Amino acid sequence: MSNLFEQRKTVRKYTSQPVPHEVLRSVLEDAQKAPSWANSQPWEVHVATGETLERLRAANLQAYDEKVSADDSDMPRPAVWPEYLQERMNAAYAKVFEQSGIARGDQQAREDNWRNNFYFFNAPVAAFICLDRNLTEWSTLDAGIYAGNLMLAAAQHGLGSTPAASSVSYPHILREVLGIPEHQRIVVGIMLGYEDKEHPYNRPTSSRVTLEENIHFSH
Repeated sequence: MSNLFEQRKTVRKYTSQPVPHEVLRSVLEDAQKAPSWANSQPWEVHVATGETLERLRAANLQAYDEKVSADDSDMPRPAVWPEYLQERMNAAYAKVFEQSGIARGDQQAREDNWRNNFYFFNAPVAAFICLDRNLTEWSTLDAGIYAGNLMLAAAQHGLGSTPAASSVSYPHILREVLGIPEHQRIVVGIMLGYEDKEHPYNRPTSSRVTLEENIHFSH
């Protein structure tokens, strides 16, 4: 039996093949089984496909190319990461560039790679997970659990997925195109679709630290 946790990976480039509605619905129905505090199920998910997603993609790229500030995300990002976490992240970035065939000094290739994020990796489906602004970290945890379920459900149904903080960099665009109300905080976007297995952006494979590094047993 294949291991679902081994199947799931972050896809950085998708084919243009659309996801059949019945497949997408099955993925979302499975993700809906995520546990939550007191079964509150606080997530509100806005799913973009087809012409709506193309409008969103075009507006997002325009904002990026015009260098509109991407610091207005509804989810505040850490000003500084702890040094040991920053070291892990730097190693991951270096590995992605190396395995994608992007040379350290090739600034244009690095720019193209980063711009790909704001193109939503060419994914045919984008799901944006939101929470009511009155909710606290309790429900942010629930949203994270749902996001994990969504990506595992995608793998179960033969789809790739990408959790992308960059996809929620321009909340004003998401609200305008998708009609997301102001009382909902946009937490994260998850891209879904069929992996382009020939594209070099999908060569990288990420590693995980050993259990001894961040699991603390007490006997």
